[in-house]
Amino acid sequence: MKKKKEKINHLIKPRLFTVILGLIFSIGSPQLMYAKNGIRPQLIEEAKILFDREKQLLKARINVDWDKQHSLQHPDFRKKISVEELQYFEGFVGSDYREKTKQNSHISGSFVPSLDYIKKNQYKKDPLGFPVKRRYKWSNDSYLTIKSYSLEKISISKDGKYAKVNMMLKGRQRLNPAIVRADIEFAAQYPKTDYWEKINGNWVITLLSTPVNTSGTGILKFLVPNNKKSWGKTEFVDLNPADLKLP
Repeated sequence: MKKKKEKINHLIKPRLFTVILGLIFSIGSPQLMYAKNGIRPQLIEEAKILFDREKQLLKARINVDWDKQHSLQHPDFRKKISVEELQYFEGFVGSDYREKTKQNSHISGSFVPSLDYIKKNQYKKDPLGFPVKRRYKWSNDSYLTIKSYSLEKISISKDGKYAKVNMMLKGRQRLNPAIVRADIEFAAQYPKTDYWEKINGNWVITLLSTPVNTSGTGILKFLVPNNKKSWGKTEFVDLNPADLKLP
């Protein structure tokens, strides 16, 4: 009788443990699902705000509005780089370009223009010596013109601090007439990613985008002050235009 009772207890205990474990998961799972789903609606609203900022930036680039482009940059960047410097380098300049150029000047002989020089030389000169307004440098290819864009994807970190906006740039590509000996132009589109960080409640550009490279080998090389290590460790939630219910 004693052995029979021990055998019954031996069978009941594992089953009881399984039942208790099941109850724990049945209670915990909805909470976990709620926590996971609770992040998404909040990020969707944040992504809509971010997309509006992205549109402001792209419009400023297309219209070559240097003041607007500068206003959307990281505050630490704006402290070190003036609107005139952003214009002089056609939208692509690292906040530490002076330090880096001075470090390498003894090797490359690089010239670091003073701010006074930059302010006096806001315009480039054409081959005849006439001043030409600087334009935003979408690419090293001067024959690429961007006219519109479309949203591909927005990726926001779960803490809502970092974001990547993937856009498709659309425009016209012209082949260099000096090479092809003809006037050849066609529709073209290229992907581009902008990197944003939320500072004091506002989304600002934290890494300068890679210039569009028609050969597909663009490298992100212009950085502004921020904790770059955080980007590699951050887990992102991807949102597409359908998630944002964009027209």
